[in-house]
Amino acid sequence: MPLLNHPIIVLVSLQFFIHYFLHLGAPFFLAVIFFKDEWKKAYFIMLATMLVDLDHLMATPVFQANRCSIGYHPLHTIYAAGVYVVLFFLKKPWRIIGIGLLFHLLTDAIDCMFMFGKCGACHEGNPLYELLGS
Repeated sequence: MPLLNHPIIVLVSLQFFIHYFLHLGAPFFLAVIFFKDEWKKAYFIMLATMLVDLDHLMATPVFQANRCSIGYHPLHTIYAAGVYVVLFFLKKPWRIIGIGLLFHLLTDAIDCMFMFGKCGACHEGNPLYELLGS
C-alpha cells in the first residue's frame, strides 16, 4: 500500500484539514451570515480569539502531539467556557468574542475526538473523554 494512501495518513490529513478549516474558514462564514453589515470586523475579532491558545505556553512540554487541549490548558476548561457563554450574551464586540471563543473550544473538542479515536492513551484522564462517557 502506498504511504499516502495509508489509513492513518488519510485520517491525519482529514483531521488537519477539518481543524484548520474550522479555525480559519468557519469564522468567515459565521461573520458573513450573522454580522452582515460588519462581517470583516467580526471575522477578524473571531480570528483574534485564537490568541486563547497562548495558554499552551504554560504547559510542560509546550507541545505534545497527542494532547487534547480541552480540560488541560486553563483557557480550555469548562470554567473558561462558562465565561465565554456569558460573553455571548453581552453586546458587541463581547458577543463576537464569546462566539469566537466558544467556536474555538468546539473546534478543539472535535480535534480531541479525532485523537481519542486513533490513540488509546490520549484520552486517559481527559475531562472531555469522561464527559462523553466513552
